[in-house]
Amino acid sequence: MKSDTSRLVEKREVVGEGYQNIDYLTNNFKITGLGGYDKLIYEFESFGNDFFKKGHMLEPRIKIKQMWIEPLDATIDTNNKVILGFNGNCNLRVRTVVGVRNSSRLSGKYTSYPIILILKGKRKNSSSYDRIMIEVRMELDIVKTLKISTTPMDLGIGVQGQMLSSSHGNHGYLNIEGEPNRNVIINYPREVEMFNKMGKGSIKVEISSPDLYSTGNEEYSTRLSERGEKKVTFFGQVRDTKKAVPGKYSGDLKIKVRYN
Repeated sequence: MKSDTSRLVEKREVVGEGYQNIDYLTNNFKITGLGGYDKLIYEFESFGNDFFKKGHMLEPRIKIKQMWIEPLDATIDTNNKVILGFNGNCNLRVRTVVGVRNSSRLSGKYTSYPIILILKGKRKNSSSYDRIMIEVRMELDIVKTLKISTTPMDLGIGVQGQMLSSSHGNHGYLNIEGEPNRNVIINYPREVEMFNKMGKGSIKVEISSPDLYSTGNEEYSTRLSERGEKKVTFFGQVRDTKKAVPGKYSGDLKIKVRYN
């Protein structure tokens, strides 16, 4: 019997946000030449270390919690760790659950210690086992949680019938801190409704930013600096205030930010 691979590597990227369970699922791999075998025995050898490492340093907050085989065209007896019901060939994949504690305090690239999947089978009338060994490795890239702060926009004081603009008051600002040199996606509406504080009507404010590139569907892109920072300016404008009731108006510009 033989395998079409000797090594399985799976990569994941997550944002550091407290405790997380991360699911890994390898690509399918195929064991061939199983004619004459009625079962395969499997085991994972982790050499006593289920943790991840950064460089050569063990990271105790990242640990493999579960690891098992999923056959695609056979059955499995998990209690006895036996694969059954295949016909000449067998397609498999490996699933792993990795637990990460206090991931908000972690950042960078981590890898699992060597794990070997061992598959053993014995032909009928044979006294010895044939064996396949496949290395399984997980890689985890933890990126910094995005930190967001804002400065309110002020359209200033206007006269009924005239245009209002943040150029006459203060533009709004969005400050982002995160992983250096990473692209982020920003979602915001192109129009915001502001309401008269005395409950007498509303006005529509057009929102725009010179610092962002449109990717469609009210989504925009920008890139964080080498220091992991970006300041985004937002402009506001009301073109027509002829029907606006005099008074003070306020509203909310809801902005969503995520890594690309």
